[in-house]
Amino acid sequence: MIRASLHLTVLAGTLALAAACSGTFTSKAPVSRAYVLHAAPAAESAAAAPRFDGTLRIQRANAGPGFETDRVLLLRERRELDFYATGHWAAPIPDMVAALAIETLRRTALFPGVYGEGTPMRADYFLQIAVRDFVAEYAEGGEAPVARVVLDCTLGRRLDRTVIASFTARGEAAATANRMGEVIGAYESALQQALAGVSASLAAAAK
Repeated sequence: MIRASLHLTVLAGTLALAAACSGTFTSKAPVSRAYVLHAAPAAESAAAAPRFDGTLRIQRANAGPGFETDRVLLLRERRELDFYATGHWAAPIPDMVAALAIETLRRTALFPGVYGEGTPMRADYFLQIAVRDFVAEYAEGGEAPVARVVLDCTLGRRLDRTVIASFTARGEAAATANRMGEVIGAYESALQQALAGVSASLAAAAK
């Protein structure tokens, strides 16, 4: 009786495994593609002399509630946070924002050198970014979303931790259609706008 019971248990487990494997190979779940964003091209003034007398280190961005993720987020009715099933970012949002901030500021004439976390290079200033908003928002009755990016920034001197400037940079861009490619394009435009605002605020702080 015990041997027969054991045989039935093993058989049931084998059938369950076969069913699971079958479900895997015939799944109709949408494939999630990884997306990257690009920094804006360098401005013509990038060859000018640096405005700050030292190098800059950009810290990993802090994430507001819901933004410590690699999901491409969408917002409905101003409160309902969701994500697209068919796409995700190639890195978590804070890492992606910091990487593009480094690339953007390296293309400016503000600092003789711009580095990220983990570098052995000496830095005289630090920039801390907090991601307050990074969503594609669907307005009531709207077919395509508007991508919105809001970055709260603090520039400080590393030697004495003195805060030199605090400011908020924003970007907004409407997707031309409710398709993943167009939504990603809107995100890229919004983030480029926000990082252009970061550069402008840093330039103002250097005067």
